[in-house]
Amino acid sequence: MVESRTISRVPPHLRHLIVQQDYARYTAVDQAVWRFVLLQAHARLKHAAHAAYGSGLSQTGISVERIPRIGEMDEHLEPFGWGAVCVDGFIPPRAFQELQSLSILPIAADMRTADHLVYTPAPDIIHEAAGHAPILPDPVYAAYLRRVGAAGARAFTLTEDTAIDRAIYALSELKEQPSATPEQVARAEQALTSARSSVTRVSEAARLSRLYWWTAEYGLVGTPRDYKLYGAGLLSSLWESFACHDPKVRKPVLSALCASVDYDVTRPQPQLFVTPSFEDLHQVLDQVVRELPSARGGEVALAEAAASGEVATITLEGGVELHGMLGACHHTQGRTTLLSLAEGGRARLSDFSARGPQLLTVLGDSRAALRGLRPGLVSLRLAHGASLVGKLREGRTSPDGGAAILVMEQGTLSAGSQLSAPLSAGDLVILSDGVLGAHAGAPSDFFPQTELPQTRVPKAHTVPPREQGLLSLYELSLSALRSALGSSVVPVFERVHRELAESHPHDWLLRWNLLESLQKLGAGGSLAEALRGELEDLEVHYDCRQPIASGLSYLRRASR
Repeated sequence: MVESRTISRVPPHLRHLIVQQDYARYTAVDQAVWRFVLLQAHARLKHAAHAAYGSGLSQTGISVERIPRIGEMDEHLEPFGWGAVCVDGFIPPRAFQELQSLSILPIAADMRTADHLVYTPAPDIIHEAAGHAPILPDPVYAAYLRRVGAAGARAFTLTEDTAIDRAIYALSELKEQPSATPEQVARAEQALTSARSSVTRVSEAARLSRLYWWTAEYGLVGTPRDYKLYGAGLLSSLWESFACHDPKVRKPVLSALCASVDYDVTRPQPQLFVTPSFEDLHQVLDQVVRELPSARGGEVALAEAAASGEVATITLEGGVELHGMLGACHHTQGRTTLLSLAEGGRARLSDFSARGPQLLTVLGDSRAALRGLRPGLVSLRLAHGASLVGKLREGRTSPDGGAAILVMEQGTLSAGSQLSAPLSAGDLVILSDGVLGAHAGAPSDFFPQTELPQTRVPKAHTVPPREQGLLSLYELSLSALRSALGSSVVPVFERVHRELAESHPHDWLLRWNLLESLQKLGAGGSLAEALRGELEDLEVHYDCRQPIASGLSYLRRASR
């Protein structure tokens, strides 16, 4: 993989998520899907979307005529301080947020199937590229995406969040599989319902996820009566960008209360929030973040870290930082006096850093014990009656003498009936007056470094023999359209049409692409009339379940 400037900015622990876009794997059917969606979306949204959308597609390297190359998008985004990388479908929410906080747009390279043209819950290149990228040239909005990404990367999750994310992933992937049965979909939907019902309280991550959903995914800007679309879910969905105007869809003004409103990724949204301006997004974000335990700090932040069971950064008085998963905590009169990191962790104080297989912390005033401390045998009386006896390998004390990192060779840390912990070589004992705060995650160098994989996406298509002939017709049509032959392509289209009539009477997408191309070339005639009539018949055949009427309506408007 050629390492771009943007890929070089990806933190080492996230590099394994970055894959290669193999453009040759997109079929002519994929390109037809892209054209069908983007031609209509652009025509509709250049008036209905935020002003940035009109020029934002071309500014960010996106054409309505072909699936974008993510490398080209990366180059186009650079003048706006952003970049793009290719990922393989769903990636962990925290990784997505961390990349956005670094002005890196992760783009899933897969293309939705022709059966899910109007909307797909699974991430695909229409949503990730044509949904998220066009508004990035607006600096106020781009700054909001960075800030909400940074907040999300620091927000604690709960185990219920992970269960919901997995259920959504399973259902979304299943809905994109043509072979999925109604029974399989029903079981996946039930699994998601069960995961949602198991939620006991709303986590920090869930609150920020809701804010992100009601803004970056499904946001409106303006007033409840006069608004424009800017959310990626609206900009990338033919149905949602139309249905959102229904008066039945409530449109309250955006406030911090949106973080209390859940959403269902698999269904149309019953309400959408309207922000007066992109500047107001920042104010709402500040209000939501202020109420999070990790922002409030102290004991409430530490309790959230304990409940999450994930890697956290814990800040202590005296300038000490701990990195790892919070383990046992002991309290005296509502204050934490002892804590440990499960499976060890890392401690930092100024430019000193140590990682140990066991990390134990005593909180309280231990200044007297730290005076004159030197490596060697020690017997220290610490805060709250705790004692440390053993051999000290090395230590670092804060300038005010109130905090320290002690690296032990051996010994015992005791605290009455609460603790009696034997210490081995490299174990850490941390001393500090108290806890300042905690947030999820840790610096990138805490995690194991990863390498760029050789994975290529989208996944290679396996075309059944019965569909090979139809794919060949798509390829022939696409080749003719891009050959710059003008109206000379009509004989090719006539041949394609004859074969469609003989062997593929129910394929509507290729017929629509042929008709759209003829109209654009100003070559109407009998072929165009035949295609239009067949599409109208197919609308009836499919009982209006395919977006054929939408496509024909677009062509009528475009011909005026």
